[in-house]
Amino acid sequence: MDAQTRTVGSVTLRVTSPEGRARGVELTDGPVTVGRTAPDHTPDVVLEPDPQRWVGRLHCTLDLSDGGWTVTDNASVNGTLLRSLSGRTERLVGSRRLRHGDALLILGDMSPDGEPLYWELTLLDPHTTQAAPFEPTPAVPTRGPCLRYDWVAARAYRVDESGETPVSGLRPQGHQLLRYMVGRSSAGAAVACGHEELIAALWGPPEEWPAGRAYTRTDLAGVVRAVRRAVEADPSVPRILETITGIGYRLIVTDSKEEDS
Repeated sequence: MDAQTRTVGSVTLRVTSPEGRARGVELTDGPVTVGRTAPDHTPDVVLEPDPQRWVGRLHCTLDLSDGGWTVTDNASVNGTLLRSLSGRTERLVGSRRLRHGDALLILGDMSPDGEPLYWELTLLDPHTTQAAPFEPTPAVPTRGPCLRYDWVAARAYRVDESGETPVSGLRPQGHQLLRYMVGRSSAGAAVACGHEELIAALWGPPEEWPAGRAYTRTDLAGVVRAVRRAVEADPSVPRILETITGIGYRLIVTDSKEEDS
């Protein structure tokens, strides 16, 4: 951790694994990096084991500012959720001030029946008293079939003129693809991502690939086909996860409704 001129005493980050094992990390100086290990990289707070690579190498960062702690999601593939002391859970966008009892939820695994299992990082700081502000994102009208992703429940929904239909049959990489693309959307706007960007989102940078293994557009196309079978009314004529010839793919999304947990 880099030294900073101000410190806060008696501040602890309680880290609880998806299996329920807990440990405490004392917070003194910032920034504090959270993520998984990689070649030549070890974050301050390591969230492992992570066999499905749900956790980003540099997933989020806690910083000490004006006597309190803030958290920033570092454009992680699977996002970071923030659960306030009041019980409200929402996706972290940008930086937010933390107060005593606030918890960061980072997807660590999924149960056999598709339930999300989270790492839970709870700030224990009795000196923090200001509540984090919440500004709801304005709703965007839906036109044609699109996808809504519930970040809290890790559930995808197909939305069309008949209403919402839960998406079933998504495998872990399908969730990763959707979470990444939805996370790049702004207020329900369609989002386009290039081939190489999506390959890095699913399998990481080349230096992290297994020896002798290279991931290509063919591997990406296989994940896209599986997602289309789950989300499209007619996978042969995709209208939600579209192909941009020679560039990549475009996801048609609607504004996510953040849910209380």
